[in-house]
Amino acid sequence: MTVSSLRMPLAAAFATIAAAICLGPAFLTGSWFLPTAFGVLVVGAGSEAARRLAASRSTVAVGGALALLLYLVLRYAHAEALFGVIPWTASIDHLGELATSGRRDINRYQAPIGVSPGIELLTVAGVGLVALLVDTLAVTFRRAALAGLPLLVLYTVPTAVAPDGVGWVAFALCGVAFLTLLLAESRERVSRWGRPMRYSAERTNYRPEVETAPLGQVGRRVGATALGLALIVPAVLPDVTASSFGFGSGGFGRGGGGGPEVTVVNPILDLGSSLRQGENTPLIRYRGRPTYLRLVADDTFTGDTWSPSNLKVSRDSNDVEDGLGTAPGLGPTVNRGKRTHRIEVFDLDQRWLPLPYPATKVRDIDGTWLYDPTTFNVFGENSSTRQISYAVASLSVEPTAAQLNAASPSVPASLRTYVRLPESLDPAIGAAADKVVADAQATTNYAKALAIQDWLRGPEFQYSQTLDPTGPGDKNGSDAIAAFLATRRGYCVQFSSTMAVMARDQGIPARVAVGFAPGQKQPNGSYVVGAHDAHAWPELYFQGVGWVRFEPTPSSGAPSGVVPPQYATERPGGGAPSETPGASPTPTSTATGDAAANPRLREDIFEPPPKGGGGIGAGPIRIPVLPFVIGLVVLVLLAVPSFTRMLLRRSRWADARTPAALALAAWKDLHDILVDHGYDWDPADPPRRGAARLIEQRHLTGDPSAAVQRIAAATEQARYAPAMSPVGDLRADVGMVRAALTADASRWGRWRVRLLPRSTRTVAAGLSEKLADVLDGIDAASAAVGTRLRLRRS
Repeated sequence: MTVSSLRMPLAAAFATIAAAICLGPAFLTGSWFLPTAFGVLVVGAGSEAARRLAASRSTVAVGGALALLLYLVLRYAHAEALFGVIPWTASIDHLGELATSGRRDINRYQAPIGVSPGIELLTVAGVGLVALLVDTLAVTFRRAALAGLPLLVLYTVPTAVAPDGVGWVAFALCGVAFLTLLLAESRERVSRWGRPMRYSAERTNYRPEVETAPLGQVGRRVGATALGLALIVPAVLPDVTASSFGFGSGGFGRGGGGGPEVTVVNPILDLGSSLRQGENTPLIRYRGRPTYLRLVADDTFTGDTWSPSNLKVSRDSNDVEDGLGTAPGLGPTVNRGKRTHRIEVFDLDQRWLPLPYPATKVRDIDGTWLYDPTTFNVFGENSSTRQISYAVASLSVEPTAAQLNAASPSVPASLRTYVRLPESLDPAIGAAADKVVADAQATTNYAKALAIQDWLRGPEFQYSQTLDPTGPGDKNGSDAIAAFLATRRGYCVQFSSTMAVMARDQGIPARVAVGFAPGQKQPNGSYVVGAHDAHAWPELYFQGVGWVRFEPTPSSGAPSGVVPPQYATERPGGGAPSETPGASPTPTSTATGDAAANPRLREDIFEPPPKGGGGIGAGPIRIPVLPFVIGLVVLVLLAVPSFTRMLLRRSRWADARTPAALALAAWKDLHDILVDHGYDWDPADPPRRGAARLIEQRHLTGDPSAAVQRIAAATEQARYAPAMSPVGDLRADVGMVRAALTADASRWGRWRVRLLPRSTRTVAAGLSEKLADVLDGIDAASAAVGTRLRLRRS
């Protein structure tokens, strides 16, 4: 088996592996690549083995397919193959289960997606089938050009699904690999033409070999040109995405059907089982001040349950790493402090990201995480919270009782959905809310909220995780709330749901937040949040303050740290905190107090960027980075021809130190000026005849005409005279002719001469020739080395 006989199979495998690199933007990690590349090699080896066994063309692909199947079984179902009762049946069943799991992950998440075993299996199998098609077309049937179609699939898939399309480096590598495949096929095709007709001085060492050096030179020149275009053009233009070809935005669009709806899991449904599980499994560890970690705000109440509304957000403007902006409704007069937390999540599998509220920016996080600007719910577009870590900046909002009490009771149109209740709501719930508010003589929304919270935290209610057959169980709908009010026993889900519904009944916008209590402090200063710290609490909206947390769940029996915030323990008139049983409020300092109590806090704070993404500059005037870079590149490219022309002119005149050199420099400079202005100089004309033709065609008179004649006469002396006489200031003569031609040109013609001088084409042609000469030299050197090696072997 010779190297030449393996040239086409290796080229086909290389082209497939290079095209598979384009799939990179569709995945979060690169763990899929090595198994996929090895699968391509296995397919090539199987097909080549079939060809060596003299299989027919129609059955060669069977060898590659069997090799791919064997590889999939050994990698993903080897245990079933070794220990199964019917090995192949068990292995195929396991592969089917993995494939089903992979398809489920693909349907659930969007690119870039994590690499699960099922997704890796589908990737290896899919790329393996593409490799089989490429090998069949290019190697078996010798149709390398048609092999570009399956290779194109590996490029178009990530272009259509990945958020940023395919990078230009991957595109260039794919193009080079395909050119390599085409050149390998051309070489194989030419090698079957027969022996070349050539003479060799060393007849005894002659070997029948096709002389392909000229074809190789042409191929390398074409390849170099294509590679140059592949590298330069994508570097100048933005990356190609699906939207470039009319396939939509490629992400989530807000409003107008601009993106698909996001279906997510509602954590409130699993909260009860988390609280009752025997072991308090650690889920989260964080550093920073103790804080509630909110997963999601359930803002939709159907009467049966609370749930988050479906979201449509923009990938381009709602990435949490770009900043979350200002929390809805938060006024400028509300006290706030800045906080930072470093959060590490263990085996918590959620699409919602646990964060303090309101977060301002998330950084150092893997995957794509988007936020809804209305609820500040942060979800993974294609990711899970399992085994991730990140840093978050947030605000510690501390409104005063006076600010909350002064909030307007009117509900803006944009918030009316947060006071909506189903018609099927049990009337007993509204009656209970009316009685509580009336007994407390509450007239403002703040006073009503405190009355409902204090009533639920009172001695009539008991915190219990035990499911009562006559109680609400794990439900949180209308019937569950009515049962809770009857039994007066429940846990955080019932307490928070009841307060939110009663607040809505009183005209206060409300929703239920689900997440975790602050957790347990560790000796090293960090906090660990376990499964028993799962918690739910209501969030109520006040004009000028925004969404604020209340805590109706009694502290006795609840997770550690479940206490009302300071603003929820004061009386509307500014009196002492309420003395409800089980309540042990802990004052929270304001921004100034935070910094005074913890001097290191300021060192941990990083400022969120201004709304609108990254840019250059500070303050209200900022320059978008991408348009700025694109504009700068365009300006640089436009300046290249004129800058080249200027350098060429200066170099030409700097080297002219003798009269003859001055004459020839003036003649060349005049020729370039004429080319820039679109004048076709006849190379057969001698200087004097060419000058006469120029004067006649461009209607030059006076000084410009005399200058052309002096330049032509000096050039004739430099070419033919045995000695040169003084030539005068030829550079000034050239300038005079240039000025005359420029004055006669149109405005566009003058700008074209300045920005895009045609004479620089000769420079580009010269550089390309030098590059081709270098490639030819490499080819000659490699041919010489090959000849010497053959001579030594003979």
